[in-house]
Amino acid sequence: MPRNRAFSEPEYSAEYSADCSVTLPSDPGQAVGRTHEVTVRSQGCCLCLPRFMRLTFAPESLENLYQTYFRRQRHETLLVLVVFAALFDSYIIVMCAVVYTGEKLASVVVASVGLASDILLYVLCRYGLLPDRISRRVVPYALWVLIAAQIFCYLGLNYARFHQASDTVGWQAFFSFSFFLTLPLRLTPIVLITSVSCGVHTLVLGVTIAQQQQEDIQAAALGRQLLANIVIYVCAITVGVMSYYMADRKHRKAFLEARQSLEVKLNLEEQSQQQERLLLSILPKHIADEMLQDMKKKEASQTGQKEMQQFNTMYMYRHENVSILFADIVGFTQLSSSCSAHELVKLLNELFARFDKLAAKYHQLRIKILGDCYYCICGLPDYREDHAACSIMMGLAMVEAISYVREKTGTDVDMRVGVHTGTVLGGVLGQKRWQYDVWRVHISQATMECLHGEFDMEPGNGGDRCEYLKERGIDSYLVVVPKGPLGKNGINGVKLSVMSSNGNSPLLINTTECNGSVHTACTTPDEPEELDTRVVNPSFPNPRRRLRLRDLAERGKRTNCLSLRFVDPELETRYSVEKEKQSGAAFSCSCVVLLFTAAMEVLIDPRMIANYVTLAVGEVLLLVLTVCSLAAIFPRVFPKRLVSFSTWIDHTRWARNTWAMAAIFILTMADIVDMLSCPRPSGNATMAPPSSVVQSGAEGCLENPKYYSYIAVLALMATTMLVQVSHMVKVTLMLLITIATGIVNIYSWRDIFDRYDMARFQDYRSYLVPSKYAMTVMIFIMMISFYYFSRHVEKLARTLFLWKIEVHEQKEKVYEMRRWNEALVTNMLPEHVARHFLGSKKRDE
Repeated sequence: MPRNRAFSEPEYSAEYSADCSVTLPSDPGQAVGRTHEVTVRSQGCCLCLPRFMRLTFAPESLENLYQTYFRRQRHETLLVLVVFAALFDSYIIVMCAVVYTGEKLASVVVASVGLASDILLYVLCRYGLLPDRISRRVVPYALWVLIAAQIFCYLGLNYARFHQASDTVGWQAFFSFSFFLTLPLRLTPIVLITSVSCGVHTLVLGVTIAQQQQEDIQAAALGRQLLANIVIYVCAITVGVMSYYMADRKHRKAFLEARQSLEVKLNLEEQSQQQERLLLSILPKHIADEMLQDMKKKEASQTGQKEMQQFNTMYMYRHENVSILFADIVGFTQLSSSCSAHELVKLLNELFARFDKLAAKYHQLRIKILGDCYYCICGLPDYREDHAACSIMMGLAMVEAISYVREKTGTDVDMRVGVHTGTVLGGVLGQKRWQYDVWRVHISQATMECLHGEFDMEPGNGGDRCEYLKERGIDSYLVVVPKGPLGKNGINGVKLSVMSSNGNSPLLINTTECNGSVHTACTTPDEPEELDTRVVNPSFPNPRRRLRLRDLAERGKRTNCLSLRFVDPELETRYSVEKEKQSGAAFSCSCVVLLFTAAMEVLIDPRMIANYVTLAVGEVLLLVLTVCSLAAIFPRVFPKRLVSFSTWIDHTRWARNTWAMAAIFILTMADIVDMLSCPRPSGNATMAPPSSVVQSGAEGCLENPKYYSYIAVLALMATTMLVQVSHMVKVTLMLLITIATGIVNIYSWRDIFDRYDMARFQDYRSYLVPSKYAMTVMIFIMMISFYYFSRHVEKLARTLFLWKIEVHEQKEKVYEMRRWNEALVTNMLPEHVARHFLGSKKRDE
């Protein structure tokens, strides 16, 4: 098998154990553009896993970004672990309160302090009141220490007089598994802290019981019980590692999907922004928007035609009270003869780029550039009362700017600027190569009337130079250039910053030449860069910020608060057919749990024949279910019919639910059958001497009935591991396990538990809750905890699904916008010119 594999779909990246590379295209419809290669390597840092299960991204920067994403997702599940701890403390308080004595005061106080600590920690983490560094590095370990301390306090205070090897083993296994589900840490630290907790718990129990120096304690029996504890812990850790590995693969898949979607979406947005900037540099926004709307309407009405027809709508508007500025270079012929064509083009580009900056500053809309002429208008499309003053100041700034050209070239050039005010018609004509323009006879007398004496005027004597003005008696005026500043606030609040006392002009827009292209950059120190905020997204370059949009994906989508199902039936159908490739691994957890429970039962009662029968039958049935689930993941290994059947199960909700129910039913029935196969105690259980139970080595289930309740805890873990199953189905299966075990404990095993309590507690039996009820309540609390976690996981899965749908819809909208912008741009510019501008990132067109 080759070392690297390339796939076009990102989800395969986390589905193979060998190294694999994923190419993320920048355009969903084209292979052209930027591509990013992501490698998922099998030599990860989780040394506790086999090599084929170690996953990490290359390069390292991507892995660090994923770990940040992973910790943030796990931060919410950390709150789930705090809820688990709070439920455990509540369980202790309730058990002590049911049969309360003065000796239980210490247990109640410790549990109350623990509960208060859990509530405080929940509030601090829920509302982000802790610094990020502490929340990320300290809180997970602090919570682990808090939970471990609560377990040992419960063990030492509640069972101080009568330690048994099975004390608090269920809670230790429960929290050991929960650490893998919730802690926002890497796998290696979780395995270490869980192993330390379980090892210390086993050591404390073994040393404490061995020091009791009771005659009825046998070293061999104690050894088997401690080994049974270790088997339970190893089972919880094994299933926990599998759950962590499955969650890691799922998160890596979602991370890659998010990264690819954002890469494509942001690249499309970038291209669309380039097109929009180029489009808005040719047409006003209101004209471009109306053209786009008309194009969409016409395409919708012509869906049966392959080619879009030419446009025949005339986009023309009447604008009242606007000022037009028309400027040309005096002495342009002399300037052209004094420099080469390349130098002339470069100089004009610098000059007109500077004019564009001034136009933006003085609220001008550039109409066009005709050779050495510059044509702009003020008061359009948004009306301004000071349009005439802005145009005058624009003209003065242009006169000042041309002095730089005069100094640089040593030629006698100047600017001739005319400003006229009145009513115009503005729009585009024709069907191809559109250009925005305005038409009207302009009367400069109207411009002067709009200035309200803000500038000094002198007669322009236009009739002496133009017969047309003389015949019609049109008066023209010249603006006297002010010798000093116009005042602190300028004219109508607009400051003229280009004037200087010594007459020197500021630098123009410097240009640098690269491969025949001219790129502009402003070097004026007193003018900041002004980008078009309508099309430039300030958060675009920040992929970390974009990944946080995942939390907002559920906005606008309504789900049922109880079942979490989508209100939209179509959306719920799409979610139900989503394929999860880890269903086979989830079913294999049931096989692992059954194997470990059988090993534990062998240590407790090696003579029970029913244990071996249920192990063989149950493993065979569970292996059949697992193989049928794995066939869809490895289609080349299994027959085609089995693969088709497995695929049908993955895509059919009721079939998946039936398959999951069958697996948990088999696991639960194996435990129930073993419990019912246990021999009943002879005679009156309550009157039996304490030593008669312990000395009966052949009756292991009578000596250790709690271990069979711990099997139900392991079954709850296996139920939590199921994928592609709703939380409602999971809670139904958990109720089945809890009710079945509770019925056996309270009714079928009533005499067994009573005899066990009599032999263990002796004179203290009246001060404690009977074990049959304590075990049932414990399983019920754990069921609630796992249900809460399953509901949280499904909510997160539905949020991820909604986010994928939202990103897909956004990509479609951006792609459609880019297509329309491209159609407009190519209809106004030659194709090679449009390609040049769209292919280069310019800050000034």
